[in-house]
Amino acid sequence: MKNEIEKVIKKNDQFLVKIESLGMNGEGVCHVNGQVVFVQFALPGEEVLIQIVNTKTKIAIGKVVKFLSKSEHRVEPACPYFGKCGGCDLMHMDYPYQLEFKREQVQKNLKNIGHIDVNVDVCQESRPLFYRNKMSLPISGESGETKIGFYRENSHDLIEIDDCLITDKFCKNVIKIIKKYIKTQNISGFCEKTGSGLLKHIVARRLSDTLTLTLVTTSDKLPKLESLYNELVAVFGKVVLYVNINKLNNNVIFGKEFLLKFGKPVSEEICGLKVNVNPESFMQINNEIRDKIYAKVLDEIEAGAVVLDVYSGAGIMTGITSKKSSKSYGLEIVEAATRDADNLARENKIDNMININGDATKTLPLLVKKLNNQKINIVLDPPRKGCTSEVLKAVADAKPDKIIYVSCNSATLSRDLALLLNMERKLKIKSVTPFDMFPGTRHCEVVCVIERVKDYG
Repeated sequence: MKNEIEKVIKKNDQFLVKIESLGMNGEGVCHVNGQVVFVQFALPGEEVLIQIVNTKTKIAIGKVVKFLSKSEHRVEPACPYFGKCGGCDLMHMDYPYQLEFKREQVQKNLKNIGHIDVNVDVCQESRPLFYRNKMSLPISGESGETKIGFYRENSHDLIEIDDCLITDKFCKNVIKIIKKYIKTQNISGFCEKTGSGLLKHIVARRLSDTLTLTLVTTSDKLPKLESLYNELVAVFGKVVLYVNINKLNNNVIFGKEFLLKFGKPVSEEICGLKVNVNPESFMQINNEIRDKIYAKVLDEIEAGAVVLDVYSGAGIMTGITSKKSSKSYGLEIVEAATRDADNLARENKIDNMININGDATKTLPLLVKKLNNQKINIVLDPPRKGCTSEVLKAVADAKPDKIIYVSCNSATLSRDLALLLNMERKLKIKSVTPFDMFPGTRHCEVVCVIERVKDYG
């Protein structure tokens, strides 16, 4: 073990340390010789022997060699692949501690990034296991051996699995059936090094008691598909089977060509709306938390307001808000998503929902000018990178009575809130509520409600 008088930390050095806090990704944080060391899967208060596995200019990365003491919040992970497959980060924490960790991370980001001092509500809980309605599994053909699994964190080293405990219970049987199909039909997995192989991914989602399975391949030459379909039906009842052709050797799962082989496409009821689902449809993966978030957004919409749903996707939020609004506008840049939103409005006979395709940076300012100072509520649901400054400027210029910001990244949320509150000083944060969309991982969703101060100045 290294003498702590030595100041230079090098790879493979070992130290006895006490974990002081948690980092943003749920790793333990300690200091050695004045240098910050991140230790994966270590918890505050634990005394551990660590080994340095990587060093950088200002930080080092360590792993636990031995526990001298353990936290009262440590539990035995339910999943045998935890720490190997790269999918989960927090299964070594008891669930109440996970929820508090996520609340604190949102609070820290608001303070450190946005310089915003506001109380963050308790993180809304979910089922800790079996909550995902969708899984995407790569199929590897490295060294001539076909395997199904998840990639090890920060790598393309595939860890073979038989089940995923955060995915709905359909997962185990799907993997079992596909493994049997691969073996009996001698189907090759995809090899990234050579670009050869037939089967690249399986993507499965179960909604409304129907399993939708997509086989991503390099050609439409999969043998005995009807036998595979019949075996799936024998286990799951209702099944839709697609083949997607993707000949490119990149990190994108789907190619452009989808072939419906068997079954009938499914629809899902969400908050009273009928939503058609295809393999490319974006749907929240946790039904329970999805419905809680939509209910929260609808509860915050002011009756009779004009709603501007920015980054509206396939229009689900636009359709939900139309129940209370005088009119709901969905603004979305992806043309296919806008078409889906138009279909949603038609099928649900919603006559106060209008979908606008285009870059919100340009479409939002034009729409705001047409509304002539009507009562406006704005819903923001951007991707992880957050909103553009131009969109935030248009939001501020709209002088909305309320803004509801749904975020999957509290860091970009904090940045955007700081910009927005600086642009329009008559806005004030009413509430910040985390929702545990992804138990067992470091991620969560956040709903922030911002109101216009009525008696300002």
